[in-house]
Formats: sequence, structure tokens, C-alpha cells
Amino acid sequence: MSLLLIDDQGEFWDGQSRRLREAFDSPYSGGEFSDYAVANLGFIAINSYGASCQVRLRPSVVTDASMRALRQWLARSQAERVVISWLGTQWSSELHRRGGRIQERLDQLVTGERSPAPGQFLARETRIEQLHPKSPLGVLMRQWPHLSLPNGQHTLMQILEATLGNRYVVVKPGESGKLLFQKFGGGLYAEYETWRNCAVGAPIEEQPDRNFGRWVSSAYQAALDKNAPQIDDVDAIVRWPHAGRARMRYKRIIVPLSSPSEGPLVLGGSLIDPSIDLRVGRR
Repeated sequence: MSLLLIDDQGEFWDGQSRRLREAFDSPYSGGEFSDYAVANLGFIAINSYGASCQVRLRPSVVTDASMRALRQWLARSQAERVVISWLGTQWSSELHRRGGRIQERLDQLVTGERSPAPGQFLARETRIEQLHPKSPLGVLMRQWPHLSLPNGQHTLMQILEATLGNRYVVVKPGESGKLLFQKFGGGLYAEYETWRNCAVGAPIEEQPDRNFGRWVSSAYQAALDKNAPQIDDVDAIVRWPHAGRARMRYKRIIVPLSSPSEGPLVLGGSLIDPSIDLRVGRR
């Protein structure tokens, strides 16, 4: 039996690669690491057994790059039997024969998981004039016109620490046109430290819950396109790799900025607010 891993960039790795495990500071090895990588990192694992193979993936977190690499590998493979195993709320498996609908079935699984259920992510915009002037977000909004000035970055960091408890992220447009993570405040995604350390420079849609990441990315892009701050109440049902399904309720602020040295940036911050309930009228 041989174990092959496809990472989230579409690169192939020996399943026993010590260098790969060390890159993610993982105490696991072999099969244990492959289970962890598939469930949490968007990897695809391929176990080969002579004329048979098993493909393991988690459709909700797998990337387009890794799926392209898998399709190419399957096209070259001589396997007569392919078992597709995927992780949703639990593991499921299907056996397919060579020449069957393997590629079509993989596309169905990934597309289905990437289409969020209606009402999964809800947001309601708050007008700036509705904010109390002395509230944390009110203070930030009053300072916004000055934050892009040459000396504004120091002021910005002071405000973020005081008003948002370091629950913020800074993103910037990349050459591909996607918004990329540039910096995380210490209070955001603290429970996903390994992912966060690897996320700087990655598209913001590639979050632990990819559906949620794509939804967030569209809001950031809209604020950047309008070049105007946006404040929302958010009520989202997300799926985190370690915690499963969870409801998050928070007030979100998205602020376009302009750095003299780095060009356009977007600041995103949040304040947890359990009083927000955007599902009352939907029940």
C-alpha cells in the first residue's frame, strides 16, 4: 500500500513526508497525519492498493488547485476500482469502476458542499449615523477619514486595540484580483493558530469554512469597490474543522484604507454580540 497526499496548492507529497508534517507542526505521522490534513487543511489523500485506490477528501474545504491535481492523477491512473470517501457530517464512501462517472461524482460532491444552505449567512447593514458617537465603532468611524494619512497607521493600531480587542484583519488586492490576508490581530482566529500562521498571503476566501470565506470575501470586495465603510450585524452558521457546526453573531466593520507604501487596503473588524438575531422573522 502507498499513501500520496495532494496539498491545497495542488502539489503532491509522499504521505510519510517528515518535512510536510514539520511544516504544520504536527505530532501525527502516516495515516494519522493524512486524516488530519484532509479534515482540516483541504488536502486530498490517495491510498493505492494494486489495482484499487481510495480517494479521501473533505468537499467543504478542498481547493480548486487540489481538485485539478486529483483529476489529472486519476486520468493517468491505471486503477480498476476507485473508492471515493468524503467527510461531511460523517464519513461516507462509494465504489466506482474504471470508466465510470468518477469525475462527475467528485464534481457533484464539491459543488454541493460549496453551495451554502439558504439563510446560512445573514447580514443586515447598519447606517453610520445609527452608531452612538462614543461606541467603539462610532469612534472608529469618526477617525476613518484620517486613517489613510501618512501618520494614520499608528492611530489606527491604537484604535483597533482599544475598540476591537485586536479582533481585526487587514487584506489587500493581489495580482490575481483576489483579496489576500496581510495581517491578523491577535484576537481573531486565535483557536486556529496553525491555520492563521499559514494564511498570510492567501486569498481571504480560503478560511476553515470555505463557504463562509467566499461570503466574507464578497462583502470586503463590495466595500473596496464603493470605497466606503460598511457596518453589518452578522448572524452566520459556520462549520469549523475542530468544533463542527456553530452559530456566530457579531457586528462587523469593513473599512477601505490607502497606505502610502502599500496602496489600497481593507480593514475588517468584529465585535461579538449575542443579542444579534437575524433569524427571528425567518422562523
